[in-house]
Amino acid sequence: MIDYYYTKTREPFIETGQFLSSGDLRFPVENILGFRVPIFKRQIADLNEFSRVDAAAIHDNALKWLHEVHGSSEDWLRLKLVSEIPQVNNDPLKILVTSCGAGNDLRYLLSRYSNAKFFVQDIAQEMLQAAIARNLDIVGQSQFNFSVCDACELPFGDDTFDIVFHFGGINLFADVKKGIEEMHRVAKVGGAVLFGDEGIAPYLYNDEISKVLIKNNSLYASRCPYHFIPPFVDNFKLQYLFNNCFYLVTYNKGIAPNIDVDVVHAGKRGGSLRTRYFGQLEGVDPELRDRIFEKAAQAGVSRVEFIESVLRAELSK
Repeated sequence: MIDYYYTKTREPFIETGQFLSSGDLRFPVENILGFRVPIFKRQIADLNEFSRVDAAAIHDNALKWLHEVHGSSEDWLRLKLVSEIPQVNNDPLKILVTSCGAGNDLRYLLSRYSNAKFFVQDIAQEMLQAAIARNLDIVGQSQFNFSVCDACELPFGDDTFDIVFHFGGINLFADVKKGIEEMHRVAKVGGAVLFGDEGIAPYLYNDEISKVLIKNNSLYASRCPYHFIPPFVDNFKLQYLFNNCFYLVTYNKGIAPNIDVDVVHAGKRGGSLRTRYFGQLEGVDPELRDRIFEKAAQAGVSRVEFIESVLRAELSK
């Protein structure tokens, strides 16, 4: 249980009896089908279809309908998702699955990453319990860790996971921006992030079928929230699944680019990225500006060089 981490105190949780503790905080640890599952935050029972006793059955029915409407299949979807995870070279991998639902992706992920260590999360305990129950034949206790928590406040340290995987449910997050930032935060530099949900592609908006779909399920009107991804990323890819009705984002977490902001421009204007952005002064009389430009040309230097030389000379008096 030491792998869980309280980001506010920047300290790991310590297991004490039936609780995980960090400072004055204590969260219960429940036995769910043989797994010790910490309960950091649980969705209120019957709040929606994911926190009902029959939540997994409702989820199954919705997926069956989805595949029939779009002419797809469960096997096709899960294989597609796993195949789109960007390459990660570490071994063994540490994988986080957020909002796991009924655990439909776990077998496919395990098939590709058989040596990985998995952390699997959902805020709806009913769904998490179904995910464990349906995968009991493959989820060994040394390889899988389950928790009930909020995906917008993940109990893991920065740069923890090689792969962060989420499909379905992000549109229902209380704070979509925070949810994406959390997935990005816990991913390692170079690690892979995948997330997707309902969201019709912009080029489908003008077709009547988009109105038909949105009328049935308002979540289809959701726009892909890629603008919430923090800087910086590599290998960014946006695609649409289910007849262009679900977005899928994949990328590797990157670092700040090596951009030299001090390279001087050749030409009349001169200056660099730094001076043009950070060194702007107040506006001057247009006639004075033109005289400055003329003087710079006569001196055979760029405008920036001429202005800086005049200012330095004046300031040094």
